[in-house]
Amino acid sequence: MLPTLLSNAQARNLLAIQNSSRAIDLATLRLATGKRVNSALDNPQNYFTARALQNRSSDLSRLLDGIGSSIKTIEEAANGTKAVEQLLKTGQSFVQSKLDEFRAGSDAATGPTVPALNTQILADSPIAYYRLNDAAGTAVSNLGSIGTPGTYQNAPTLNSSPLYTGGANSTGFNGTNQFVSVPNNPLINTSAQPLRSVEVVFNANTTTGRQVLYEEGGTGNAFSIYVFNGNLYLNGRDAGAWGPVNISQPIVAGQTYHAAFTFDFPNGIFRGYLDGVEIGNAPVNAIFPPHASAISIGSMNNSSWFHDGSQSGNGFYFNGRISDVAVYNSALSAAQIQDRAAAVTGIVPVSATNSEYERILDQIDLLVKDASYRGINLLKSDSLTTYFNEDRSSFLKSQGVDFTFNGLGIKRVGFDSEEGLLEILDSLQAAIEDVRRYTGRLSLDLSILTIRDTFTRDTSNVLQAGAQELTDADQNEEGAILLAAQTRQQLSITSLAVAMQSSQSVLTLFA
Repeated sequence: MLPTLLSNAQARNLLAIQNSSRAIDLATLRLATGKRVNSALDNPQNYFTARALQNRSSDLSRLLDGIGSSIKTIEEAANGTKAVEQLLKTGQSFVQSKLDEFRAGSDAATGPTVPALNTQILADSPIAYYRLNDAAGTAVSNLGSIGTPGTYQNAPTLNSSPLYTGGANSTGFNGTNQFVSVPNNPLINTSAQPLRSVEVVFNANTTTGRQVLYEEGGTGNAFSIYVFNGNLYLNGRDAGAWGPVNISQPIVAGQTYHAAFTFDFPNGIFRGYLDGVEIGNAPVNAIFPPHASAISIGSMNNSSWFHDGSQSGNGFYFNGRISDVAVYNSALSAAQIQDRAAAVTGIVPVSATNSEYERILDQIDLLVKDASYRGINLLKSDSLTTYFNEDRSSFLKSQGVDFTFNGLGIKRVGFDSEEGLLEILDSLQAAIEDVRRYTGRLSLDLSILTIRDTFTRDTSNVLQAGAQELTDADQNEEGAILLAAQTRQQLSITSLAVAMQSSQSVLTLFA
């Protein structure tokens, strides 16, 4: 049997068929992917250059998310400044109306009248109210809810002259051994209390030494109001939690005063007042615990705590007159205490503050708090940094401001005089100008960010287009190449068939 050998023509046809198959495969791949460079083997330079362009375009696309977020943050801040300015203008209108009233001599200048002190006290449901105006005997009338009377000790002077206009008679104490003992009661001292207010009206013959006006408790837990060497003290202490609280203010002998303190555990504060003015405060962090130690008016009964430490025994008797001692299991407001003091002093001052104006300021703070976007609040001093390129060498920093009413420098006090109201108006106008200036800064930053957003998008598109130009295939060209390769392949197959038939004929002759 003769061996089978390929002629030159057959070998050329087979090679042509293989080349055509490779050309068909390559054209088919390019048409399927749309790219003429699908791997580094196709064109290393174009492939890696395109990959670098695509990577940068992808990085810029991620930066676009940050730029977009920054734009929204600044838009929200601008929205907040607009609302803050509206509130400030509302405040301006309100204060201007009060100024007009003041200049016209309305009630804003003269102040309102207040009810009598005993009327105010009874209206607020005290648990104990000792007017100390008893005509005779040893029992101290208690007009409070518990009703249990106290006891005059060692015959203090009853039916002493009133301490203030419209007041009832008072009780005089000699500073030696006279006082009022108050029995224990669950509503006062033998159970825990989260709220407490105590007020007392007094006139001291002397302010020398230590003289107790009111005290309850002992060396551990105590409330006390007393005079010490020319000063009035309002004290509180919980040995296991808070204090001691030592609030004081100078006083003089021979003058009638209204003194009060409030203990407010829910709001965490102890406040002291003299003649309706808050003279100090301190934080508290627990309810006032029960204590079986005695309660006394006009002296220390058994023991107590003072600004300079604890004392035991009886003593520190008051020398002067006392009336209207009231105890509440509630925290009186500053306005309530101011009205009580006004009933004693006869002076009804124009309030330096205004509750309606305070509401406007509160709303400014609440609005500023809400003007945040994704946790960033430019109106509460947060800063915003927006990056424009991959290595963070190009950026814009938008600095935040404090647009709370304190941060804007808005005056709260001044409603008691024309000068004060004008100062408030000036502070509001200055705040409006600050807000407008910052709004301008935000507008500039927003313009820059918008321009950079457009620039970054265009740059990303340019990079993508550059990568496509390096790697994308021409669909028409590749289609023509595929058709030509298929045609060449078909012709080569036909030629190979003819060559094979010719070879078989020659072999037949030799056979």
